[in-house]
Amino acid sequence: MQKHIYTIAALLSSAAFLFSIEASSQVEVVDASSEYQPEPKQALSQPQPVVSANSQSQGELFYQLQLLQDEVRMLRGLVEEQAHELGRLKQQSTERYIDVDRRLAGIAQRAPAEGLGTGSATSGSESQVVSSQGDKPVAEGEKAAYDGAYGLVPKRQYAEALSAFQMFLLDFPDGKYAPNAYYWLGELYLVIKPADLEASRQSFTQLIELYPKHPKEADAMYKLGTVYYLKDNKEKSKQWLQRVIAEYGGGVSSAANKAKTFLRDRF
Repeated sequence: MQKHIYTIAALLSSAAFLFSIEASSQVEVVDASSEYQPEPKQALSQPQPVVSANSQSQGELFYQLQLLQDEVRMLRGLVEEQAHELGRLKQQSTERYIDVDRRLAGIAQRAPAEGLGTGSATSGSESQVVSSQGDKPVAEGEKAAYDGAYGLVPKRQYAEALSAFQMFLLDFPDGKYAPNAYYWLGELYLVIKPADLEASRQSFTQLIELYPKHPKEADAMYKLGTVYYLKDNKEKSKQWLQRVIAEYGGGVSSAANKAKTFLRDRF
C-alpha cells in the first residue's frame, strides 16, 4: 500500500515538472512573439514623413490662394470706387454747364438780340428761342409748357424735366420752342442715372439736322463731340469739335472756344 502511494506521488511530481516545463516554454514563445512585432510597426511608420510634407505643401498653396483672393477683392473695390468718382465728376461737369448755359441765356435776354426778326429780346426763360423759326407764331399753351419744363432744370429735377420736354415735343412737334426742347433733352439724357448717351446723341443730331443755323446749333455740335468721346468714338468726336471751330470759330462763340480746349486736353 505504501509502495503504491509512493508511485502516485512520483507520478504527480513528474506531471508537475512537465507542466512547469510546458508553461515556461509558452512564456518563451510569447516573449519571442512580443519581441518580433515592433519590426513591422517600424516598417509601416516609415512613409509618415512623406504624408506630412504633402500636407505642408498643400497648406502653403491654400494660404497663397487666399492672399491672391484678398488682393483681387481689394483691386476690384478700388476700380469700383474710381468708376463711381468718375461718374460723379462727369455729372458735376454737366450740371455746371447747364447752370452756365442758363445764366448766359438770362444775360442774352437782357441784351439786344442779334439776328431776330423783331429786333428785340424775347420774354420768357430763354431769349434764343426764335432764330431760324422766324416769326412763327407760338401755339396756345406752348410757351407755358416750355417754361414749365425748363423751370425744372435749375431745380435739378432732371427726371421730371426730361419727361416734361418729351411731352412738350409730343404736343408741339413743330413749335417755335422745339429746337430748344431738343437741346435740353440732349443735356438731360447725360445727367440722369444711368446716362443715356445714344438718346443724347439723337437729340443733339435732330436739332442740328432739323434746325440749321439755330443759336443752339454750335452748342449742340460741341455737345455732340463730347458725347461721341464718351461713346469711345474719338474719330467722330474730333470731327464734330473741328466742325464747331470751322463754322463758329471766327466770331465770339463759347462753344468754339470749349471745342478748342477739349481738343487740346483730350487729343
